[in-house]
Amino acid sequence: MLRLLAGIIALAVPVVAATGGTATAAAPPAAGSGCVGCHGNASTMKELGYPHFTVTPQEVLAQTGMPADCHLCHGGSPDAVVKDKAHAGMGRLVAVRKKGLTGETVERKHPLSLGSNPMERIKLMTDKAGRAAPDQSVSIILWQDKRIDTLSQDFGRMEKSCGACHARQFAEFTRSTMARNGKQSAYRTWTDRKRGPHNCGAWFGDNHEAIAANTAAPFDRATNALNQRQCNTCHVGCLDCHYDPQPADPADPKKGMHGFRRTPRPESCYGGGRGQTCHAGPEERRRGAGYFGGVYANPEGAAPDVHLQAKVTCLDCHESSRNGNGLTHAMVKRQATCDRCHGTIVASHGTSVHRTLTCEACHVRNVGGYQGTYWGPGILGGTGTPFFKYKEYYGIMDDPILIRDQKGRWIPVKPYPMAVMNVKGAGLKPGLHWRWPATLPDLERTGDAYGYVGLVGGLPENNKALLWIQMDKVSHKYGQPRPCDSCHGTADGAQRREVSWEFTDAGALPFSGSHTVVADARGLAIHNISTPERIETTAGTAVSSFAPWFYLKNAWTIPGDFSLPAIGDRTRYERLRDNRDQARNAGIIHR
Repeated sequence: MLRLLAGIIALAVPVVAATGGTATAAAPPAAGSGCVGCHGNASTMKELGYPHFTVTPQEVLAQTGMPADCHLCHGGSPDAVVKDKAHAGMGRLVAVRKKGLTGETVERKHPLSLGSNPMERIKLMTDKAGRAAPDQSVSIILWQDKRIDTLSQDFGRMEKSCGACHARQFAEFTRSTMARNGKQSAYRTWTDRKRGPHNCGAWFGDNHEAIAANTAAPFDRATNALNQRQCNTCHVGCLDCHYDPQPADPADPKKGMHGFRRTPRPESCYGGGRGQTCHAGPEERRRGAGYFGGVYANPEGAAPDVHLQAKVTCLDCHESSRNGNGLTHAMVKRQATCDRCHGTIVASHGTSVHRTLTCEACHVRNVGGYQGTYWGPGILGGTGTPFFKYKEYYGIMDDPILIRDQKGRWIPVKPYPMAVMNVKGAGLKPGLHWRWPATLPDLERTGDAYGYVGLVGGLPENNKALLWIQMDKVSHKYGQPRPCDSCHGTADGAQRREVSWEFTDAGALPFSGSHTVVADARGLAIHNISTPERIETTAGTAVSSFAPWFYLKNAWTIPGDFSLPAIGDRTRYERLRDNRDQARNAGIIHR
């Protein structure tokens, strides 16, 4: 069993260890068991050609903190002494191939590489002329609690492994938003009237018939399943949060390939070193102002959130079951509060002129990531699909646009143009929409909005295009406040942002471009989307597939008043703008 652990780094126990509950006591791996008989003997494992799978019961116990026998986590038969029989039914690491996005288990001639790049520190190695080299055919690796066919969670295996000791935590996890994919699975089609179209796409899953019926391009079940597999690689299991393999350190026996953590680290929330997955994508790319920044950011190198620098972790701000507030396992409160650490400041802000602004409205700047995303025909995993996500329009908006949320507070958003091609019909109403009603409890609600533009023609192919403006609430990368003029620099309260970006996705050779975001009393618009360069397509891809803006120009406009309150006394404003102490004393900003 240990063989699986060391080699597959796929213990199902992690979920258990990280839960914080009382696990059922189990005897440490027996020294005479079949697992330890091989895997606990370095000379035997070297002779078999797998020295990297050598591990002793003492090492496993020190690293996991759990007294579970090997087979309780990995499966297999601990009484068997023949390899094939002993390994039968074991959970194994899943390698997702770039071609076909198919999952498979592989023989591990070399150990996983644990590097220093936090985003991609864990790599599957293959044998090249007798030497270890990164397997370039692999898109991502998944732990043993994922299904090899769909790449989604394997609840059956989780229940047998983690759930065997952590029954309550497992049961609670299965009902959690993360386990149920509770948010993204609500976007059943591109034209869902309740939730609208979304940057992450439709929930292809079991919605093939509805999506295909409204698609003016061939879209069969096999392609639908392919698109869904791409989504499923982000779906969380026990090990994604609690399994934390680290290079062995003689000075710290807790470190090693069997490392587990009761409380997940922020790095686990960001994919655990297996790529820009889990919350790394939504925070750094879709919202554009993530907690880590650095190598996770697009463009790379963005400053991190000040809370990272202060060693304040995700779960220090976002309440979970560990806070004793009635939340069940894996339920994490999206809405964090600042008053736990900044009570005096929050109280002062609540009596200031700016009391209707959320903290992040002033303290989040320079939002990067996607500055445009378009779903059109392309090649996914080596197969043609009408829904390839052309997302690598990476750039930086100097300061977010502020809009009023459903409760009347001013919140920061990053508006950018979006479209999905080959849509037959839509019954959505143009204008601003909130994805989740304010009447929902915090655990079920987000502050995200979108602006529906319309279903338009005018493309040389791929008609029609469903257009909207993505407006997710920006909540991280706190830092110094934005300058006053970023909101009040115009007399009429209009907001204007010039955004430059680089396109580096499939479909064309890289090119640069820009657009202008305007939010004023007439509406919210994205104008002048353009590139000074010639677009050179690749592999016969149509420009309309990844750049419908080339033909639709200034189509991304929605009605409404998106202006900020105008300043009546500009002379007083300019005086207080340049003297923060006077502004505080006057109750304009918090103390």
